[in-house]
Formats: sequence, structure tokens, C-alpha cells
Amino acid sequence: MLDLRDPSLYAPAPAGDGAVLLALRDPASGALTFPRSPYGSPALEQVELSGQATLLACITLHQPVLPGVVPPLVVARLQLAEGPVVDGVLDGTAEPPPGTAMRAVLVAEDGALACRFRPVA
Repeated sequence: MLDLRDPSLYAPAPAGDGAVLLALRDPASGALTFPRSPYGSPALEQVELSGQATLLACITLHQPVLPGVVPPLVVARLQLAEGPVVDGVLDGTAEPPPGTAMRAVLVAEDGALACRFRPVA
């Protein structure tokens, strides 16, 4: 099995090709922090977020923006089911409309498993 590209951000979901996102929660307020940060209160609890999200917006990048990133690449702003708004990369080159239900999945990319978002079937 391939290694995770960034195991500090995500982990395999219990079933299928899904992914869970690794976050912190303040037990007093319920506030979530994603990604996990070492600069918080020691009282913060490690939690897994479902990987379910709603697409807010996306755009296709046609120019390389980082070494190893091969265009075209669809980047997106997503609202996670648990509340936080995050930026992510979509699986494939289609641009779904805003409001599309999405889920985090693991995809093989350059010898590792990367977290991408895919429309819910």
C-alpha cells in the first residue's frame, strides 16, 4: 500500500477510498481547528472530521503553481460538514457547480496517496 502524502492532514476512512481530515477541537467551546496546529492549548482534543463538504467555488489552474503540481488542476473552497471552510483540490478536471456535495477521497499520485475531493455519487 502507498504511504500518505501528508499524514498530518488526513487519514484513510474506515471503509472504501474515503479520507477523514485530522483536526483539533476545543472541548469547552466546540471550536474546530484544521489543520491541526502545535500552537494551541494542551486541552485541545484530536478529532477526525468526516471529509463530507459542500463546494463553495472552484477554479481550474492552467499554469504550474508549485514544483510537482501538474496543470490542469481544479482548486476549490469547501465548507466541511462540521463547519470550517477550507481550500482543497478536486479529483479530476471537471468544475462542479457551487452547492455540490463533495467527499474527501484518497487518490494515488506520484507514488503516494493524496487527499482530493470528489462529488458524492
